[in-house]
Amino acid sequence: MLEREAYMWLGHLTTLRQSDIDKLFRLFGSADEIYKNLYEDRDVLRRLTEKKLLKEETELEIVNEDVIAWDKSLRKSMKETSINCVTPVDDKYPKRLLKLSDRPLSLYYRGDISLAEREHIIAIIGSRKVSQYGMIMTEEFAKELSFRGITVVSGMAYGVDGKAHRAALKARGGTIAVLGGGVDICYPRTNIDIYLEMCESQLVLSEYMPKTAHISLHFPARNRIISGLSDGVLVIEASLRSGTLITVDRALEQGRTIYAIPGRTTDIMSKGTNNLIKQGANLVDSPSDIIKDMLGIDINRRKKATRADVMGELCEPLTEKEKTILGYLGFEPVFLDDLIRNNNMNISETLTILRSLERRDLITTVDHSFYMLKKQNCC
Repeated sequence: MLEREAYMWLGHLTTLRQSDIDKLFRLFGSADEIYKNLYEDRDVLRRLTEKKLLKEETELEIVNEDVIAWDKSLRKSMKETSINCVTPVDDKYPKRLLKLSDRPLSLYYRGDISLAEREHIIAIIGSRKVSQYGMIMTEEFAKELSFRGITVVSGMAYGVDGKAHRAALKARGGTIAVLGGGVDICYPRTNIDIYLEMCESQLVLSEYMPKTAHISLHFPARNRIISGLSDGVLVIEASLRSGTLITVDRALEQGRTIYAIPGRTTDIMSKGTNNLIKQGANLVDSPSDIIKDMLGIDINRRKKATRADVMGELCEPLTEKEKTILGYLGFEPVFLDDLIRNNNMNISETLTILRSLERRDLITTVDHSFYMLKKQNCC
């Protein structure tokens, strides 16, 4: 068996832990030699199990497998779904991942693998139960960073991940999704639109073989690839016990830069990010902070517009009632009834004012009955 195929075989064994893989490479030196000694020489395999260097489950997995049938099935699946594979001995294997002690033994992918070699890559991660504020921040940062040529990597999950990919696509930038199952399976299905587009023109990859289900046990291991592909990790929102923080831990082990967006102290989904900032993560409140740090470009030389500017120069033509409504809104959705009650206006008058503010692109509607400021006008 060739070294490349041996890596693929070794990577598909489900009972091997990273410590087992490390021991095998120390003993035999290469994936091909590991294959020869474990699969082709059952006496060696038995002795390794007897000496507790391998688990009995691993011995049974190897003994009970038909490698020829496995290889034939894998190649058939890859051909049918236009999936490719790279291993550490291939030229196209991402160089950033080669430096990891627990690098993936094989990477299955659809799309353009060269995206993983882009000069500047950032991971954007956060809660699946992201707030409206978090969604706004994700879109703002992902779009601007993509526009500036920084490739966005995430996990295509609900919430922040999916929003980051969508924003990068909207900005016509590069984006990479690292999955916790086979790249022939879209997970979650609600992201099927971006999944199909990314398989065609971006990059979707995984260390798991085609047809492998996306299960929770895979995601912590998947996270090391997300951080490993990046130069830095941006955390949008995370609770104190968020799975997002597992990615941060791996990123720190890998020597990556951590960026965090602060949130209100009363928000559960900001507890994790605020705590990261306390511990030394880079506080960022604008994409320009990351652009300056990663690219060395200051795109924010002129004074930032403040909310006062929105109420002043940008809103000079507005009526007093329009200014009153605008002043009551913030970056979290406000219910229509609350606007009416707090400003002593009737519904017809309030709706007329809100439509006027929307036409001026100063506010936006959320779920038909909630209103908030447009972030781009106030940052």
